[in-house]
Order: sequence, then structure tokens, then C-alpha cells
Amino acid sequence: ISLVEPGPVMTEFEAKLYEEAERADYSRTDPETAEIFTNVYLRNSRDVFTSLGQTPEDIAEHTLRVIEAARPPFRHQTNAAYTPLAALKHADPSGALVTDAFYKLVFKYDAVLRLSLRAIRLLRW
Repeated sequence: ISLVEPGPVMTEFEAKLYEEAERADYSRTDPETAEIFTNVYLRNSRDVFTSLGQTPEDIAEHTLRVIEAARPPFRHQTNAAYTPLAALKHADPSGALVTDAFYKLVFKYDAVLRLSLRAIRLLRW
């Protein structure tokens, strides 16, 4: 048994989700929540997927390599750039640590997040 662990995967579903969220009517949402959702969460979430995301084909290739391996690993991460968040999941199986880290990156330290994601994009290019 092997566990294939992808990070963010860029799909048509993801693209449609962002398009619909941008066109949505937030007039019945309290203004502060609408502002945070559209200008902080959506922007940073899109940047995470753009910078760290893999295609479904990438995931399929990794999965095939695991299946064909003579001695497949118990766990296989498909995205080295996503390793820090995966490490937090292993350090705290409750999920609180990774949730707290992601929350802080998106809502408190978004400038650091965006700069880091740009650096990752440059390194991957």
C-alpha cells in the first residue's frame, strides 16, 4: 500500500471556482467579510495554486511511477515545493498546526506569502 500525496492540483474545476467567486454577488454579505474573502483569501489561494499547483497529468505520472516501482514507498509526495505544509501535517495529525500556519500566511503575513510564491515561481521556471 502506498499513499500518493499531491499538493494543490490545477484543474478546470479550480479555474471555474475562481471565475464564479469573482462574479458572485456579495451585496448580502457583511462588507468586512466580503472584502477579506475577495481581496485576501481568493487572491492568496489563487497564488498558491498558480505557484505550487501541479497538473493532473503530473499527478498521474507520479502515481504510475509508484505503481511500477519494485519497492514502492509507503508515502510519496508529488510536489517538493509543498513539503513544508506536508511536514506540518505529519507533525500534528490533528491538523491544527497546518491550519494555523496557513491562516497566518494568508491573513497575517500575506506579503511574505506572496513574495515566497513569486520566488518559487522563478525557481520552477
